[in-house]
Amino acid sequence: MDTIKGPAKSQRQRVGGPLGVLLVIDTPSLLMRMADVARDIEGLRVVGTFSSAAQAVDWLVFDRAGWHLAFVDLGLGESGDELVQRLQSQPRPGVVVAVGDHLWREVREKCRAMGVHDLLEKGDVIAFRGYLESKVR
Repeated sequence: MDTIKGPAKSQRQRVGGPLGVLLVIDTPSLLMRMADVARDIEGLRVVGTFSSAAQAVDWLVFDRAGWHLAFVDLGLGESGDELVQRLQSQPRPGVVVAVGDHLWREVREKCRAMGVHDLLEKGDVIAFRGYLESKVR
């Protein structure tokens, strides 16, 4: 995991229930693995799993329960950038975490420009688990 300088701005607070995790990852096998990891951690609930930004945007229209942590694949391209903006413009947004192929400086700068302060390497399930466990504590 690579944390980009600056605090993650979240207006959604945990009030006694489990943290809601939203996953938008374009690789189905990785998406399922990440969902399994999130379900295995006490104090978390998976609120949505999507393999495209369009599916997640449609879900956001009808979502009333909200989410605390959203993991968005940078490999979604322009539609992923739009999804990040939509997630951050929600009435009570949680923390958006980028999932990228690399942790290069250029990728971190792109994330920072979008207002995303946390970046995980795509496929690094151990870092993903560690990030989730740190949020549940």
